[in-house]
Amino acid sequence: MEYLSVQDVSNIWNISKRRIQVLCREGRISGAKMIGNMWVVPEDTERPVDGRTKNPVKEEQKVFSAVRRDLKKLLKVLYKKCDEIGLSEESKKAYVLTILAGTLCKQYLHDSEDRYTIYKRIYKDIKGEEEKFILDNAIVSLVEEYLYSYADNSEIDNIVSWAYQYLNKIIAPNDYSQTQFFTEKYMIQYLVDNIGDIANARKILDPCSGGGNFLVECYESLCGDSAIVNIEEYVIEKAKQLYGYDIDKEITKIAVVNIRIRAISILNRRKCKVSFDIWDKITPNIFCSFEKDRVKGSLAKDNRLVKNIITGELVKQNIALGNAEMILTNPPFATIKGMLDEQKRFLKANYPLSNCDTCVSFFEAIYEMLAPNGKCGIVSQNAWMHLKTFSKIRAKLVSEYIFHNIANLGSGAFYDLSGEKSNVSLLIFEKRINGKILNNKIRVLNLTTESLSDKINILEGNHKEYIMISQNDIDGINGFDFAKKSARKKIEESKELYKEVAVPMQGTSTGNAKELVAYFWEHFNEKEWILVSNGGGYCRWEGLNDSVVKWGNDGEYIKAQKGSALRNAKYFNMTQMVFSDTGTAGLNVRVLLKNQIFIASGPGIRVINGSEYAHLAFLNSRLAANYVRTISPKLTIAAGYIGQIPIRESIYTSVILERNAKLCVDLKKSFLQYRPNNVEYSAESLEKLNGTVEKQAWEIFRSDLTNELLKLEIENQCDEYILAEYDLTKEEKTQLDVQVGTCAYKIKGSQDIDLRKLDQYIDKLTDMACMLKRTRASKNSLGSDGILEFISKDLHVSPELIVKRVTENPFIMEKTLSKYGDLLLHNTILRLFNYNVNTGVLRDRVKIEEAVDELNKRFGLSIDSENWIIEKFIKIHTGIFKGIPFLLIKDGEIQKYDK
Repeated sequence: MEYLSVQDVSNIWNISKRRIQVLCREGRISGAKMIGNMWVVPEDTERPVDGRTKNPVKEEQKVFSAVRRDLKKLLKVLYKKCDEIGLSEESKKAYVLTILAGTLCKQYLHDSEDRYTIYKRIYKDIKGEEEKFILDNAIVSLVEEYLYSYADNSEIDNIVSWAYQYLNKIIAPNDYSQTQFFTEKYMIQYLVDNIGDIANARKILDPCSGGGNFLVECYESLCGDSAIVNIEEYVIEKAKQLYGYDIDKEITKIAVVNIRIRAISILNRRKCKVSFDIWDKITPNIFCSFEKDRVKGSLAKDNRLVKNIITGELVKQNIALGNAEMILTNPPFATIKGMLDEQKRFLKANYPLSNCDTCVSFFEAIYEMLAPNGKCGIVSQNAWMHLKTFSKIRAKLVSEYIFHNIANLGSGAFYDLSGEKSNVSLLIFEKRINGKILNNKIRVLNLTTESLSDKINILEGNHKEYIMISQNDIDGINGFDFAKKSARKKIEESKELYKEVAVPMQGTSTGNAKELVAYFWEHFNEKEWILVSNGGGYCRWEGLNDSVVKWGNDGEYIKAQKGSALRNAKYFNMTQMVFSDTGTAGLNVRVLLKNQIFIASGPGIRVINGSEYAHLAFLNSRLAANYVRTISPKLTIAAGYIGQIPIRESIYTSVILERNAKLCVDLKKSFLQYRPNNVEYSAESLEKLNGTVEKQAWEIFRSDLTNELLKLEIENQCDEYILAEYDLTKEEKTQLDVQVGTCAYKIKGSQDIDLRKLDQYIDKLTDMACMLKRTRASKNSLGSDGILEFISKDLHVSPELIVKRVTENPFIMEKTLSKYGDLLLHNTILRLFNYNVNTGVLRDRVKIEEAVDELNKRFGLSIDSENWIIEKFIKIHTGIFKGIPFLLIKDGEIQKYDK
């Protein structure tokens, strides 16, 4: 298929390039995709008839989001209502879930059914015991109103499961509830639709069944379109083919309730005169642990007894979960980080090839659960397909299974998770019984760069062709050897690994960050508190230096905390760099300041060979960031993965990279000198400015823009140098652009810039300190280290052009200059207090009259100084210092807070 540039399409369709880019971003041009930072359009694509046409999948996604958002609100209201009717804490969750399930069920039954009987019976199923039941009509009415609002939305079918998940977080959040996320319906539908002939499967199993969402959709597939005349008997019999297990006993009860509700729904759609009497006749085989178990679950290998949640019968696990003809499941994604010691020991002993990865362990366990030639559809993290640490298990799985489908979704695949830390794939495979099968081909869909709505649209069969790959080639982040088409393979030709020339290190775990980590302005002049790298966001070269840790004598306060761990403390004085461990926006590395230490969220890097600044330039390159993103199983950045980056001596000893990195650090320092919530702040920076507030605000804004533009240019030079050292081809560079975006400096978009709209846009993107509030311009791109980079990436406009246009007519930028002016006025007040980032404020109070005189003296009468102080100062001060101010206005004075 041939593609056209936006300019070519603009000429053909006679509409502006900007309009075409908007249409592409909104999904209104069929087949349009982004290569790096440029949109391209299939040459045979027709011009949209109505520019206002909306993407139906996006609209459905919005509705789904509304369904769940309103459900969360409803649950909080219902939980409070439970207090009004005197329910105990132990009964509230079961009661709320009962009202939801009962009301949902009731809408499929005839009005003559006794609703109290329905609710009471469901309450018994969920609570697990007979108990006095009060039916509150006001609570029922709230649920009825909610269900009526979304009656035509398919998301309602699984509403009880979602309610269970959300209630866990509302009522009693714990480690398990925080990692318990049920499978999205579109994922389930893809696996159910593509796994094969479900109708002929005599045993369908989900060994991690949760609320039964997979089993419910399989049940629908078995019965929903059946032409059987005696449909009621058929629905009753087919339920017996469903098998599920979950380590959480409470959720197994929800699975039974969901399956029974679906049975009634199916019969209702078939125009059957369905009665609630059928409820107890629907008997899926749902099991839970018989013994107390928080670790093994369906991974247990001791053939223990499990309990049928409906009958109470005890059955051997291999009978309950074995010989399944089809398995559909979404196992836990837990990895060794944060795992219970008991679980680590269990996985190491029973699944030694899994590297303490629970999801990978299930691939092995499923082999024992499947019947000969049985099939499995699974939601999986995809690290096992490419990481070297999983090479042995990868070889084992490729030899034991025949893989049919891999749909790599990447991150951003769940509605409820905006920054989830796992790359997700949907896989379908078959148990192999006759030895190795040669030349098996796998259908692969790579959707990592697609939006959530586009992922759904493509999985439903629209657009995007499969790639056929050999099973022997399973490797790479997309379920195949992606290195053959990317820069990764070229990089790996370097024999030296980064861990051989530097030591990326884990940071100290405080055991109680809430008490032991704070902002520096909360602890001025307190010697027990010292400057610490705390991560906290995306930032290159220098920055994020706003935190302190309660250290005391040799880490005494941390040592006293249960669960704490001092790590690499002896290397604090030998460490040159730190990085943020949250890597959604990509690897980002900064200099470690003098007398600053590092903890787990902002770990350190100690250079052994070469120039620390050359190292810094390399680690902040697109190539290094992309390599770490490719090999890391999650979107957190562990020190070990940085150590695996191949590197060349010509890079870490480069004088050119050293010089350029020093320039980038200096440019960041220049930016931070005006920000009083960073330790780089300098009150002397104000002395360089003169004129009205507006003119001085423009000087700071202009300095920010021009310095960032220069930094982007230098970063591009570093990038080009590094790519040349690895001898990347044009195709490999293009693929790198696709994966992480181009350098902002190379973006050449030249569409017109409306300065008033740009002004509003910058105002929304920046905080009170005139710093960027969000860093990623798109899901696929790396983070942005400043406002100019973000705007350029987001609008696909040349950063040089942006600076040129703003510089030509700066005072149109009223909102932006007003925000910079507020920062300037605020800093002038701080100077009256002799504010210093080390000692704090040296004066306890300043009369408002004195402050007004100082502002008038410095800025003339260009502002109403007294009104600004009274109306705006505290709001701005509180915003700059992140909700923890140290000044207040009282009795006609600006005063220091008393601790």
